[in-house]
Amino acid sequence: MAKHLFYALLTQDTSPGETPISISSIHTYFSCARRFFLWAGSRTGSLADLTAEDLAAYHQAIVGLRQATGSTRRHRRAVRMLWAYRTRLPVSQRLVCDPVRLPTWQAWARPQSRRSGENLTGRIPEQVMAPLLTWALRWVDDFADDVLGARTVRAALDARPAPCPDPLSALARVLAEFRERGIPLPAVPAGADGPEVAATANVTHLARLVGCSPNLLTSKRTAGLVKDAATELGVAGDSYLDHRVRGLLDGRPWLAAISYYDVPRFLSLLQTACWVVIAYLSGMRDSEIKHLQRGCVSTRQDPDGRVYRHELTSLAFKGETDPRGVTATWIVTAPVARAVAVLERLQPEAQAFLFTPAGGRNVTSSRLPVQGRVTPSRTTVTKLAALTTWINDYCATAHRTDRIPHVNGRPPHLTTRQFRRTLAWFIARHPAGAIAGALQFRHQRIQMFEGYAGTSDSGFRAEVEAEESLTRGQYLADTATEPDRPRLTGPAGAEAEQRLTAFARHALFEGQVVTDEARLLRIMKLHDPAIYPGTFVTCVFNPDRALCRPAPGTSEEPELGDCRPLACRNTALTPGNREAHARHLAVLDCALAQGDRLAPYIRHRFQQQRQDTSDFLTRHTPEPT
Repeated sequence: MAKHLFYALLTQDTSPGETPISISSIHTYFSCARRFFLWAGSRTGSLADLTAEDLAAYHQAIVGLRQATGSTRRHRRAVRMLWAYRTRLPVSQRLVCDPVRLPTWQAWARPQSRRSGENLTGRIPEQVMAPLLTWALRWVDDFADDVLGARTVRAALDARPAPCPDPLSALARVLAEFRERGIPLPAVPAGADGPEVAATANVTHLARLVGCSPNLLTSKRTAGLVKDAATELGVAGDSYLDHRVRGLLDGRPWLAAISYYDVPRFLSLLQTACWVVIAYLSGMRDSEIKHLQRGCVSTRQDPDGRVYRHELTSLAFKGETDPRGVTATWIVTAPVARAVAVLERLQPEAQAFLFTPAGGRNVTSSRLPVQGRVTPSRTTVTKLAALTTWINDYCATAHRTDRIPHVNGRPPHLTTRQFRRTLAWFIARHPAGAIAGALQFRHQRIQMFEGYAGTSDSGFRAEVEAEESLTRGQYLADTATEPDRPRLTGPAGAEAEQRLTAFARHALFEGQVVTDEARLLRIMKLHDPAIYPGTFVTCVFNPDRALCRPAPGTSEEPELGDCRPLACRNTALTPGNREAHARHLAVLDCALAQGDRLAPYIRHRFQQQRQDTSDFLTRHTPEPT
C-alpha cells in the first residue's frame, strides 16, 4: 500500500482537488504513513477492514502523544491521503470512509488558524543573539589569523617526512632547542587521540618535530633522551604549536598557545562563526549561503576609491522555477565581506564552494571534497551548538561574563532558519523597515515580509508596541521626575510641560521613580501622556492637529518617519532636539559651501531649508537665564 500511495505522490499523479507536494514533504509524510501502517497492521490485515471506531482510536492515539500541532496535523493528513488517493489504490485496500468527517477527528481542538503568510519560526532571543554575534565577529576579525596560521604550522609538521638517516642525532637537536628555549616538552592532552598518556612526553609529536616516523624513536637510547629532557624541563599540558598568538581580546592574547590537536576544532568553529555573521547580517537562507563560491563578493567605490557598497552573489531556490537555482545578489555590510574573505582563505584554492567541510581529522589532506558537497543544514545546527559550548567554556575558564545565556534553564537550541527570522524581526521594528526588509529578503510584496517578520497573530506587533511603550515610559518617567530638567520649547512646549507634570504623579511610588517593568507598563496603559521623543522633535501628539499620516489600521500614534517638525503644532523641543537641528544646519552650510557643484533647484531647496530651520530655532530657543 505504501508503494501504491507514494508512487502516486512521487509521480504527481494527483487526485482531483489535490495539489502536488515537494519531495521533502513526501519524505516527511512517509514516516507519518509508516506509523499508521504499523498500527493498522497490528489490528487487521487490510485497510478496508478498518472501521470508523478504529480510525477514531488511531486519532486518539496520535493526539495522546502530545506532539507539536504541526506534527499532529501531518499525521492526520497522512491518513487522509489514503482516502484522497483512493482511486490510485487497489479496490480491496481502500478506506471505507473519509477520516476527517468522523466526529472524533472534527472535534480535535485545533489552535486558532494563523494568518495567511505568517511565519511561525521562533526568533533567537536578543540576550542570546547579541553575545553570539559578538563572538562570531571576534572569530572572524581577531582569531582567524591565528587559526589559519596554526593550520599552516600543523601542515608543515604533517608533511610526509623524508628519510631520516640518524633519528637519534635529530632528536638530540630538537631536545637541545627545547633546553635552549627553556620550555617543557609536548604532551598529549587528556582525551586526545594517541597511545600516550596525558602528562607524559608526546613521542609522536616529537617525531613530527624531528621529521621522522614515531617508530624510529622507540629504542632505549631515544627513550632515555626523552626521559632525561622531561625530568629536566618538565612536560607541558598539551602539544603546542610553534605559532605566536597575535589575536587580542581586551588587550591580551585570546590564547597563550594553540595546540596541535585543537586546530581541526578551531577550523570548524571559525567556519561556523563565518556562517553566523553571513546568515544574520544578510538574511540569506541556509541553501543560499551554502552555494557561496570563491569570488562571490564584489564592491562598488566612489570616485575617491572609498567602498560604499558590498554585493554578495549566490543562488536562490525558493520561489524559482529552475531547480538548479537562479543567480541572486544581496547588499551586505563590511563584516559579511570580511567573513567571506576568511572562508576563501579557509578553503584550498582549487575548492570553489566556501562551505565544504572544514576541520576534519586530516585538515591538510590534498583530497578535495566533491564539488558542491557542502555541509548540510543538520550538521550546521550541530556546529552552532558546538560554537555556543566553546564560548561558554571559554568564558568560564577566563572568568568572563559575556557568555551565551540559557533559555528557560537550558542551552539555546539554534536552527538555521532562526537567523533569517530574527533579522526580519529586527528590521521590521524600524521606521520603513517593511520596505527595507522586503528588498533585502527578495520578497515580491511588502506583505510577504510583514508575514515573515511576524504580524499580530504571532504577537509581533503587540510585542513591539509593548517594548516601545516600556522604553518611552522609562524615558518619560526619568524626564518628568527630574527636578532640574530643562524646559521644553516649541509650539507644544507648554502642553508638554503640563502632560509631564501630570505623568510625574503616577511615575513616583513612595518617593522613588517606578522601575518595575510590569508596573510601568500598567502606568503607561492607563496614563500615557502621548509624548513621543525623537531625534529632531518631541511629539506631543494630538491627532486633530497632526500633519503626519498614521498607517491605516494602527492605533492613533504619530508617524515620526513622516514628521514635519517645522510646521506641525504638535512639536516640542528638548535641548537634544535643538542640537540635532543645529547639526543639520552645519550639514546644510557644508553643502552650500560647494554651491557651484549643485543643481540650481537643489541649491535653492537647501537655502530655503536652511532659512526655515534657522528661523524655527530662533523662535523656539529659550532666553538665557
